Amino acid sequence: MIAGTVWQQLVTTLQNNPALAEYIKIVFEGQRFDIEPDSLPCIMLEPVSDGEIENRMSEVKNVYLTVNVYAFSSNSIHDFKQTIVGNRGYKGILDINNDLRACLQSSYNLGGNVIDIKLETTLFDQIEFNKYPVRGMLMPVRILYRQIENV
Repeated sequence: MIAGTVWQQLVTTLQNNPALAEYIKIVFEGQRFDIEPDSLPCIMLEPVSDGEIENRMSEVKNVYLTVNVYAFSSNSIHDFKQTIVGNRGYKGILDINNDLRACLQSSYNLGGNVIDIKLETTLFDQIEFNKYPVRGMLMPVRILYRQIENV
């Protein structure tokens, strides 16, 4: 297995998750700084590191790929509290965090391609977006996969 295959499976898993697909408009590959309001809410994936060896057995090694998963809610001009916890028609950042965790925990082996996924502590932030707050989050994800040397 190579990191690129793991990456593609992560993207596919997030894009095809029914709960996320109901409201996440785009899963960006790579961090963006010029997001348009029509793209919100969205997810961004950014590779952080690859190759940290967890275990080596002869020609086989288990290594970590670390990916930062960013998510942003839409701005809510009617009720700022909804950017934190939404309702049936709107997902706040805590709702998005919960759905992301549920998706990755239920798909912990990414369709049988990886050994495990470890979700790190989520960090939250707020930015002003067209005068209304948009909530954001960062969830570091460590994906353990098996690699065979010379492959």
